[in-house]
Formats: sequence, C-alpha cells, structure tokens
Amino acid sequence: MKKGLMRFDWNAIEDYSDEDITYFLFSEGKSIDAICRIRNMDRTTVQNHIIEGKIKYRFLAKSNNTKEFFDAIKLARKRDKLEVLNSIDEGNKKRLIQFIRNNYADMYPKDKEAAVWILGELKDIESIDIILKASVNKFVNIRRMAVSAMGKIGSNKCEIALIRALDDENSQVVMYAIKALEKIKSIKAKSKIEHIKNTTEKSYLKRASEKYFESISTLLP
Repeated sequence: MKKGLMRFDWNAIEDYSDEDITYFLFSEGKSIDAICRIRNMDRTTVQNHIIEGKIKYRFLAKSNNTKEFFDAIKLARKRDKLEVLNSIDEGNKKRLIQFIRNNYADMYPKDKEAAVWILGELKDIESIDIILKASVNKFVNIRRMAVSAMGKIGSNKCEIALIRALDDENSQVVMYAIKALEKIKSIKAKSKIEHIKNTTEKSYLKRASEKYFESISTLLP
C-alpha cells in the first residue's frame, strides 16, 4: 500500500506496531467497526490507534515527494516536527537527508535553518560537512542551528568549529558551543571557556561554563 510517501507492506507485518497496523487498515478504507473485528479490539483502542497514526504519518501521507515532505516539516510546529522525525522510517529518512545534501547550497536562509535543524535531530554524522559550513553563515539563526546540531551529533570532528564558535558575536551561539564542547569533553576549549566564565555578564553563559568545567574535571591533571 502506498499513500504519498507512506508505504506499507503486508508481507512485513511483523515490522509494524499494533498502532501502525490499525492505522493502515483505516487508510485502506476499512471502517472502525470492521477494524474492531479484524483486530479483535474495542472501539476506543482502535480510535486511539487511528489518532496516533494520523499524527505519526500525516506529513508522509500528504507529501508526493521528498521536497513536499521537507516543506511540511519546515512549516510544522516544533512538537510535530519532533514527532515526525522520531518516527520516520529508514527509507524516508535517507531520502530526506539526501534531499538536504543535494539542495542545501541553493536554499533560502529559512530553508537552511530547517535543513540544519533536521540534520541535527537525525544526528546524521555524514552531513557534518554541511553543518560546518552553516556554522559560519552570515545569518545568526543558521549559525545557532548549526552549533546546536553539532551538540546533538556529539562528534569530535566538530571540535575546532565549536571552539571557533566561542568567539561568535551572538551569546546564544556561544552558549550552544559551550554545551556541545562539554558533551565531547573538549580540553582544547578550556582556556577560552575560562575567559568567558570570568568576563561574561550573562548568567546563562556562566552556568554553561561552570557545567563544562564540572564535566572535564576528572580529565584535568
């Protein structure tokens, strides 16, 4: 069965949850009463499964191609975005990442923001090259998304870029950089973060710096 980018193979039924199976039966046009009998479930359970399926698959079902899927995610509320990305199947995940990789250079700034955020949420280490470029973009929101994405991915490959981000003119970018450097336990960032801790007037930067030093305390001589 195929509906938009949503695909379901009855031959692989063991790969799907009870909620998925109920929702796919509904998507095929079966009534709630029929599904209750087929699944041997009460009406309330079936209705709840259908609601969960609509939330989980609505963007895929309404999208005819990966660009439409990307645009739908971009325009959705954050909670809905997270719901979609947390439940996306491997095939659509790979196609979404490849779409971003193929089109990032030509995207408008708002699309680049969404693209970098998605790569971070999907923790796609293969796309670090795009995220590194985004970390020096002239638009602060893109830089902020990029540094945040590096923190979510948590790779030492980002260490130099994150240390550079400590000099960013935007304090939120700096905060995300400190948190990411804490996550990868970067010793190289020690002197810069110590300077920030001692000179900043922003309490959230002081707190982030203190947490960083707590995290690396066992690594220091």
